[in-house]
Amino acid sequence: MGNKITGWAVWFLVLVLSAFIVPYQFLSGISNVYGAFMYWGIFALAAMISVGIITARWRE
Repeated sequence: MGNKITGWAVWFLVLVLSAFIVPYQFLSGISNVYGAFMYWGIFALAAMISVGIITARWRE
């Protein structure tokens, strides 16, 4: 159980850090903001799917 929680915590840490690092570092050279908005759309989808998986498996 502890390994699953640690794994999900690491996953969300990577996800949140990538929300700042990818658009401002890797996509900053793109003159249009379409790349950043596309990335944030994919980021939001990944976050929603992850939260859905976690809450579907939630047991007390």
